[in-house]
Amino acid sequence: MVDPQPFFCQSLAAALSEVPAVEVVGWATDEIEAGRIAEQRSPEVILTEVELSTGSGISLCRRVGDGVRTVVLTRHHEGDVLLDAVAAGAVGCLSHQIDVRKLGSMVERAAEGRFVIVDERLHEALRRASLARVSVTPESEPSALLAHLTPREAEVLRLLASGLDNRAIAKRLQLSAHTARTHVGNILRKLGVHSRADAARIALSEERADADTHVLQIRGPELGNP
Repeated sequence: MVDPQPFFCQSLAAALSEVPAVEVVGWATDEIEAGRIAEQRSPEVILTEVELSTGSGISLCRRVGDGVRTVVLTRHHEGDVLLDAVAAGAVGCLSHQIDVRKLGSMVERAAEGRFVIVDERLHEALRRASLARVSVTPESEPSALLAHLTPREAEVLRLLASGLDNRAIAKRLQLSAHTARTHVGNILRKLGVHSRADAARIALSEERADADTHVLQIRGPELGNP
């Protein structure tokens, strides 16, 4: 299991130890350490939060690939991260609202190769996921678009609007450069824009940037690389 809070990892490990079919082989708070444990211990299932102390659970899904089944276990609503998790290769998406005993059964199902999500929360998860992918029109309200950002993406947007590049954002938030770039790409997609300058202007219009931030846009060819 992977989560930025050691206490949560220890508590969940203790709780899952009461589930006969589940054995916890290790836990970590960051993406790199989680990848190392996965390589050494070869777990059948990884439970990971999206936002880690360093790196991200989405990036971890890509890192371990098909070698281990990864389930996102998040403090967010499943629908807010569902499509990103699936695109990265996750075999399930669960929220902290789940009961530990039910979580144990979901881990067993994931180990069997079955996609896991709580049935009672599926409709709302799909509704939220579809809203996050709603096509953007010129009349779209910036505040509505910003509402689709995760807390981490909102933090990245604030730094982006302050003029920081991906490397500087990664250093400030203790992320990998790849993870910072992924967050920026997700932000541009959710806001329906094609450049960092456009994203920064939306942040400024909704007071999501530092007060002394100014954006200068120089017209030129779009490079298509966030």
